[in-house]
Amino acid sequence: MCKCQSTNSFKLEADFVADPIWCNVCGWNLDMDEFPLNDDLKSELYHWKEQYKKISMNEHNAMGQSLTEKVREELGSEYNVIFVTG
Repeated sequence: MCKCQSTNSFKLEADFVADPIWCNVCGWNLDMDEFPLNDDLKSELYHWKEQYKKISMNEHNAMGQSLTEKVREELGSEYNVIFVTG
């Protein structure tokens, strides 16, 4: 996982070369495959990340907020997941 190794606080933030999930405590980029997310949601997250800077910031942020809600639903209430706007 990350330097914290036991955090349950994460943020979604797009970047050109990194997975879009980050530790909200230490800022470490996390491997999305380590999360219990379904394959369709992982695909949506990868697609969203690939669209970074290729679509308007309003569209990017709307998609990011929607994906954050989906990640929250899948991970459950024991995880804190926030979205960082682009």
